[in-house]
Amino acid sequence: MAGDNNMLYLLFGTLVGIVLGINIAVLYHRFIGSKGKKEQKLRDEIRDLERRLKQKDDYIARAIKSIKEEEATRKELIK
Repeated sequence: MAGDNNMLYLLFGTLVGIVLGINIAVLYHRFIGSKGKKEQKLRDEIRDLERRLKQKDDYIARAIKSIKEEEATRKELIK
């Protein structure tokens, strides 16, 4: 009979350990694992904003170049 009780305690302890392990894994994934997703989302957003800023700078540079060329063309026509 004593051996049966020990086996029962071992089985009960194993089941409790499995349930607690699953709970800890779920909580870890929910609170700590999601930070990685949020960080990745923010990194992607930063990359997109940097790309848009570079594109805007390129547009401004082209506009300035175009204005300079247009001024040079007008000066040549006036002569």
